[in-house]
Amino acid sequence: MDATELPVRPETLDQLVAQIEAQHATMPRRLREIGSFVLGHPEAIALSTLAELAAETDIATSAFVRFAQTLGFDGFTQMQAVFRQQVRSSWPQYASRLSDMAHVDPADHLEAVSVSAVESINRLSNTVSMEALEAACQKLTAAETIWIAASGRAKPVKVYMSYLMTKLGIRTQELREAPSEAMREINLIGRRDVLFVVSFAPYGELTVKIAQEASACDIPIVSITDTIVSPVALDTTLLVTEENLFGFRSLCATMNLTQYLAIETGLKREKDMNNG
Repeated sequence: MDATELPVRPETLDQLVAQIEAQHATMPRRLREIGSFVLGHPEAIALSTLAELAAETDIATSAFVRFAQTLGFDGFTQMQAVFRQQVRSSWPQYASRLSDMAHVDPADHLEAVSVSAVESINRLSNTVSMEALEAACQKLTAAETIWIAASGRAKPVKVYMSYLMTKLGIRTQELREAPSEAMREINLIGRRDVLFVVSFAPYGELTVKIAQEASACDIPIVSITDTIVSPVALDTTLLVTEENLFGFRSLCATMNLTQYLAIETGLKREKDMNNG
């Protein structure tokens, strides 16, 4: 971006996330840290004061203001308004999503959902990093236990991964959803284990906290998420973008990727056993 060119102010949270992703690599270290916190704690950004955020992150209030200005806002309050708008609409409420679909012929609903799923899967096959896939499979193959963390929309992925791995004879452990219990369980993750974590915007705060605590403890992580500046993109990261149909996002591409990881891990383990 030219020095005289000002960034376009994002009007929606999707635009804001895209702006952060585009500028993240060129931001100073402190602003990159704020970017990760902002994406990982949308409700905190929407509902907290600058002083509260500064106390929680140990980052000066002036840095939050500078971060907002870097993205094209006049100040932090203007950026915060975008988050408040999104929190009020609850990403949005499911009832309003159904209202948006009311004008679509019911006979077309199944086709529209199916097309959306196919487009998500096709995008994944065309964009996923084969190097990251190989690295993820190597980590999962070498792990003594695969610990799994996910919540909200990503929770079915956790259940499916655990089911597949168990059927393949691979030891897994789902981290509990009670925050106090989940954080205690992190202490049980061994150096030869792996944390498999799945989270998409708006990122679940407990999932983010688990991933970041594991990263601080040098625990290997394989994550599935939606952007390179996701707060769970901490080690080996696989990016997935699911199609949006009237606010409903499928998990088809994510489930396909999870199935691939389980199958490849099973094949690699079997090969290692035969060679051993």
